[in-house]
Formats: sequence, C-alpha cells, structure tokens
Amino acid sequence: MIYEIIGIIYKPTGNMLTDSEGNEYPEMQPVEGYHVNALDLTEEDRQKLEPYIIQPKTPYCIFAGREKDTVFLKFNSREEWLALGFEKIEEEVI
Repeated sequence: MIYEIIGIIYKPTGNMLTDSEGNEYPEMQPVEGYHVNALDLTEEDRQKLEPYIIQPKTPYCIFAGREKDTVFLKFNSREEWLALGFEKIEEEVI
C-alpha cells in the first residue's frame, strides 16, 4: 500500500481576520478527523481499513493522475491511524 498523510484539514469559516500589519486573511477551522489517502490496497488492507473509508464530495488532496483509485481514509485521531500499524515511527536515537 502507498499512503500519504494529510493529517488535519482546515477550511475557511467565512470570516476574515486582520493581522498586525493590516493584512486580511480567512479565519480557518479544522475539519473533524485525521486524514490519510491511500493507493494500491491489498484485499487484506482494504478489509482492515474499510471502517475508515470515506467518499468526500470535493477531495482536499488526491494522488496526481490517480483520481479514480485514490482511497480516502478518515480516523478519529493520529493515534487511531498509528494503531493499525501501517505507519512505522522511527524512535529518536540520542
């Protein structure tokens, strides 16, 4: 399986804010969940990830040239994603 961590997605609230220099910018709020995109799932991967597969109306991000087979995953948290064992975290060596 190939995957890309999207993480937390932010969307505009519709309100504009102003920074200390007078520049306006959109206020953003997080979209619920922790997001990952995947490709080339084995049948075993698909079964394990089935509860997390979503079908967004307007995807935030897709794999270039793979619009039709990008699998969109949504978890409650990064910890939930990590618990499945797909992403390996390297421990810091001191």
